[in-house]
Amino acid sequence: MKNLIYKLPLDKSIIYLMLFLLPIDMVNGFLLTNNIILPISISQAFKMLIVLLIFLNLAQYPKQFFLSIFIILVLMVPSFFQLFKNLDFSLLMNDLIKITKYVIPIFAFLFFRNYLKKDTSKLVFKLVNFSYFILVINILLKHLGVGYPMYNFGDIGSKGFFYAGNEVSALLLILSSIVSFNLWKRNKFFYVLMALFNIVVALSIASKTSVFGVILIHILIPIKRPTIRKINLKIFANVFLVTLILLPAIVYYGWSYVKASSIYNRLYYFYDKFDFLTFILSNRNVFLKDSLQVYLQEYNFLEKIIGVGQTSYEQMNHLKLVEIDVVDIFFAYAFIGLFLFIFALLFVGVQAVIFSKNIEKYLYANFVLMMLLILFVISSTAGHVFSSGMAGIYIGLIFSLFYISKASCKNEVLSQELQ
Repeated sequence: MKNLIYKLPLDKSIIYLMLFLLPIDMVNGFLLTNNIILPISISQAFKMLIVLLIFLNLAQYPKQFFLSIFIILVLMVPSFFQLFKNLDFSLLMNDLIKITKYVIPIFAFLFFRNYLKKDTSKLVFKLVNFSYFILVINILLKHLGVGYPMYNFGDIGSKGFFYAGNEVSALLLILSSIVSFNLWKRNKFFYVLMALFNIVVALSIASKTSVFGVILIHILIPIKRPTIRKINLKIFANVFLVTLILLPAIVYYGWSYVKASSIYNRLYYFYDKFDFLTFILSNRNVFLKDSLQVYLQEYNFLEKIIGVGQTSYEQMNHLKLVEIDVVDIFFAYAFIGLFLFIFALLFVGVQAVIFSKNIEKYLYANFVLMMLLILFVISSTAGHVFSSGMAGIYIGLIFSLFYISKASCKNEVLSQELQ
């Protein structure tokens, strides 16, 4: 591996290193679940190495390099203020580590954008397919009695050897969507089989996010975004017919699976205990009220503007975060963090719309726009999406796909035929 990295350009070496992301997360999950706590987790250390290498790679693009430095410094502003206020130097290192989960999607987006604009997507999709395989195998291990449950109470669901269950759900949505979208372009029949398989995997996780997200994505992928210039009624009718046939079957067999498992008891317990909104949001609306009171009563005027940093935010809320990304970002980094977050999403969205005007050339533009909207909605109800340590790099990857052009795809197919 060392010789391989030595011979390859830095960008390709980084992608090969990314193949170890999920295996290392598995080891990290095993250690944490067994209460083996290290000063810095091996997953955090490896991701910081990836971030550093990406940072070095961005050095050849001065505007992106200085933008990256600017983002880090802006997000560290509340940490510097807390240092001045409390004289606690440990906050700086803790916040710097925690900031990485917010900047990784941005850095990864810039990295994959630069790579895809100058090279084929072959290696990127190898990373996606390998990561998807590792993730799915982990989730399905539960059926063999191996791995950890999604919810310890009742031994419900599966998250393999990973530690953060919510992040497993987000990662499944991202990876399965890319794999399925590529399959839809090649073979419609195998796409349907893959969709059903992904639903089974989502049901194995046993989270509302994974099940409803996977179903929604696989319904939307075949539907082309309608335009004023052209609406293909034939394709729309075919998709509607397939959905009309498959959706009832999916709902029926999915509900039968849920009722026959211990998932049903858990859902019924919480549905009976909470009102509908609290049930849907898994108590996050209650956490929001509590955190809002902390924000209004314990933040001073300047902290309400710039935030208190991630570590102080967690401490002030007794480690009970809202787990809605946009809200957690606001309470940690206030208006400066919220502005950066929304600006980044708008940039990707606007770029995807612009590229989609030439959809014959940029095949992934509509797909990226769809996934941006889905991930934002999910992050606003379930959290741990844009702040996911596991999914961060893959979020940057999926948002960069609209830079893949039809010409590069043809060159890739031609190179494969010549080999």
